[in-house]
Amino acid sequence: MRSLFFRLYLLLIVTMLGLGWGIDQLFDNYQAERQLTTDVDLHKGSFFLLNRALKRLPETEHEQYIQAISPSFGFPITIGSIVDLPALEQIVASSLTADQQQYLQQGGIVTIFNDFDGTAWFLKRVSDSDKVMIFGPILNEASTKANTFIYVVFLTGLALIVFVWVWPLSRALGQLAKTTVAFGQGDFSVRANIDVPAPINELAGRFNAMADRIERLLKSHKDLSHAVSHELRTPIARIRFAMEMVREIDDEATQHKYMDTMDNNIEELDGLVDELLSYARFDREEPQLSFSQANIVQLLQQVLDNFILTETELAFNLAHDNSELACDCDQEAITRIVDNLVRNAVRYADKRIQVTVHQQDNNIVIAVEDDGPGVPEEYWQSLFEPFVRLDKSRDRKSGGIGLGLAIVKRFIGLHHGEVAISKSEQLGGASFTLTFPVNQS
Repeated sequence: MRSLFFRLYLLLIVTMLGLGWGIDQLFDNYQAERQLTTDVDLHKGSFFLLNRALKRLPETEHEQYIQAISPSFGFPITIGSIVDLPALEQIVASSLTADQQQYLQQGGIVTIFNDFDGTAWFLKRVSDSDKVMIFGPILNEASTKANTFIYVVFLTGLALIVFVWVWPLSRALGQLAKTTVAFGQGDFSVRANIDVPAPINELAGRFNAMADRIERLLKSHKDLSHAVSHELRTPIARIRFAMEMVREIDDEATQHKYMDTMDNNIEELDGLVDELLSYARFDREEPQLSFSQANIVQLLQQVLDNFILTETELAFNLAHDNSELACDCDQEAITRIVDNLVRNAVRYADKRIQVTVHQQDNNIVIAVEDDGPGVPEEYWQSLFEPFVRLDKSRDRKSGGIGLGLAIVKRFIGLHHGEVAISKSEQLGGASFTLTFPVNQS
C-alpha cells in the first residue's frame, strides 16, 4: 500500500509539473514572439541612424565613435567584425547558428536571448562593411534565477499540499486492505474503521455492511445446521420406534395408536422443515412483498377461524372498533405473522386468546394476548432471535425450534413496522403487539 501511495504521489507531481512546464513554455514562446517583434522594431531606427553615422566616418574611427555615443543610449554599444566570428561570439557570450550568420550577412537584425540572465543582444551589420553593430547586454525581463527560485517554492508548496491530501487516503486504504486480509483469513468479527476521509469512508461502510451480512449468514447457517441435526433427530427417532412397534405388535388398536404417533411426528417434521426453509429464505435474499389494500379485520378473522376449528378447548375473540379498517400490506405475510403469534399463544394459553386491532394515528396496531404464564421481562428482547426458546423442555413438547418469532420480526420489518412483547393487562399472560404504517408508499 505504501508503494501505491508513492506511485500515486509521483504521478500527481509529474502530471502537474508536465502541465505547468508545458503551459509555461507556450506562454514564453508567445511572449517571446511579441517581445522579439517589439524590440526589433524599437532598435531598428537606432541601427539605421548609427549605420548612417558610421558610413560617414572612416573605419578606423568607428570604435572611438561608438564609445563616445554609448552612454547616451542607456545600454552598452560595441562593434565587432563578422570576419572574426569567435571574437564576436565572445562578446555576445553565445554561438551564432549558420542561419543567424547568413541573416546577419544579408543585413538583417539578429537577436540573441540569454534566458538564464534575462538579457538580450541585438546585432546588425554595417552597410558595405565587415563590421557588426552590437547592442547589449540589455536587461529585458526577470532573471531565470529568480524564476527558478519562484518555481522551486511553488512546486515545494504544491508537493506539500498533494502530500497532505494523498497521505490520509493512502493510509486509510492501507488499513482497509489489512482489514480485508484479516476477514479473508477467517476473522469475521473484524470491521473497517469508518473514521477516515470521505471517499474511503463510504467504501469502509459498504465493506462493514457486507461483513455484517456474511457474518450473519455464517452464524445462521451454523445455527441452522445445529438445529437440523438436533431437532429433526427426535421426531425421526420416534417414527423409527413406532415403526418397529407396529411390526412386532399384532393388536390392531395398538398398531393404530403407533400409526397416529408416526403421523403426528411427520406433521411435526413438516412444520420444522417449513420453519427452517422460511427463515433460510431471509438469509438468501429479501422476500419481495406485494402490497395492496386489504381489510385487516377480515384478514385476522380468517386466521382465527382456522384455530377455532382445531383448538376447540380454547376461546378465541377478535376485538375491533371498525369492521372496515383497511391498510396497505402483503396479505400472505400478515397472515403468516398473525398465524405464528396465535399459534404461539395456543401453546401456552389456558382458556382464552384475544386478538385486538385498531388504528393509532397513521399506524395499524395488532395485539395477540393469552391467559397463560406470560413471558419474563428479561426474555422480551432475546425471544425474537432465531433458535431462542423460553423453556426448551416445554417448547420441545409443544413443537417448534425457536424460529416462529424470528420470522415474525423479519416480516414485520419488511412492512416498516416492529413487534414488541409485554404483559397482558386484560388476560394476565403474554401480549405480542404489532405496529406498522397504514400506508406503505
